[in-house]
Amino acid sequence: MSENTLATRLAAWVTALEYDQLPPRAVEMAKLLILDQLGLQVRGATLPNVQPERRLVEAMKAAPQSTMVLSDARTVAQYAAFVNGTLGAAFEFDDVHMYAAHIGSAVVPTALAFGESTGASGREVLTAVVAGAQVMSLLGATTLRDMVGVGWHASKILGTFAAAATAGRLLGLTPVQLTDALGIAGSDAGGTMEYERSGGEVKRMHSGSAARSGSQAALLALDGLTGPATIIEGERGLFQLFADTRDTSGIDGLWDHFHIVDTIFRLYPTIGSAGPAIEAVGHLLTHDDLPWRDIKEIRLGLPAIAVGHGAAVTRPTDMVSAQFSTAFSVALRLVRGHNRPEDYMDPALWADPDLLSVVDKVVPYAMEFPPDAPFLSCRVDIAPADGRVLSHTQYGVRGHPSYPDTEDADIEIKFLDNVEGVISGPAARQIIEGTNGLERLDEVVELMSLTGRRE
Repeated sequence: MSENTLATRLAAWVTALEYDQLPPRAVEMAKLLILDQLGLQVRGATLPNVQPERRLVEAMKAAPQSTMVLSDARTVAQYAAFVNGTLGAAFEFDDVHMYAAHIGSAVVPTALAFGESTGASGREVLTAVVAGAQVMSLLGATTLRDMVGVGWHASKILGTFAAAATAGRLLGLTPVQLTDALGIAGSDAGGTMEYERSGGEVKRMHSGSAARSGSQAALLALDGLTGPATIIEGERGLFQLFADTRDTSGIDGLWDHFHIVDTIFRLYPTIGSAGPAIEAVGHLLTHDDLPWRDIKEIRLGLPAIAVGHGAAVTRPTDMVSAQFSTAFSVALRLVRGHNRPEDYMDPALWADPDLLSVVDKVVPYAMEFPPDAPFLSCRVDIAPADGRVLSHTQYGVRGHPSYPDTEDADIEIKFLDNVEGVISGPAARQIIEGTNGLERLDEVVELMSLTGRRE
């Protein structure tokens, strides 16, 4: 086996990582990711669109190793990760990352499920989360935009490798075994974004499927199965097949930065690129008289990838397409004054004539922003019938750690909103306290036991 492939380098880095090497902000961000995910999983467990996955696993009656959120049943770790990852991505509210797409719903369920099954401490779980996020980010730095541009779901593909690293770390794989696990994971990496065009709740399963496939790859490697060490940069590897390149040099300068700290927490349950448009419209509403019935046109200047990704979706036909439609999100903000999870789940709103009249006035176009502008930016120009043009350029979005209006407390509030009425108030507070002090927990099972209790 070559010692110089990207898989071997990643495996060596992951297996050598120690908790004491982690910067304080990386630890803090891992805790926030876990808290955010647990709230999303609890809320997701109440939704009908992800019940088939849970019923499938419950019917397996597998060994009760790990918790499935809000389920009376437990299952083997890889399928607990599958179910909980699906729940965590059930309504387009999980985190966003410019390199890794969506870290939390692939890495966190894997870390918690295998943390339970292996009796891992909170420190070990936090280290595994940071390690998985790093693998996902390093691989995505070269490939994410090309994947999305041709219709591959980067989160599903990258998440499979990240879950292999996360589970492999908790299973105690050697560098050679983890290299094999990454090689095996590559054979299960895939997933198209056709759901953007014609709907389909299968999208919610992609994070869970990545968690299951990647963690299963780690288990197989532990038991002796081998995989190609050149799975990433090889002639038929990840980079070539999904991004039409074999060049790994773009990663060389990225190893020393802990990329988990760049995670963006979504504060709107929509595709990430819709967030700046929502906030730009909100800015105009607070500064100008803007009756939505009098609007003639709404022009949205977006990064080119966002035009083909979310802005290409217009009239929704299901919850997925509602959340992916930037125009629908803008219409909700203008007509109803908010963008709540329930707004995207209501079939009556998908066909609401008032909302659709605004949707039809949205014109997205590709726009170049200044080189130092955050990728998630948007220019909005709204033309009312009186001849004015109201404009605002939104650089960045609340939820990014570098954005001045975002506080860690926002993630705690989001968690409490998601679990309200589902689990008890005392249990919710215990989860917050347990996550905040995760490095002091001897076994992560103490935290997961709280997620099975309904109010």
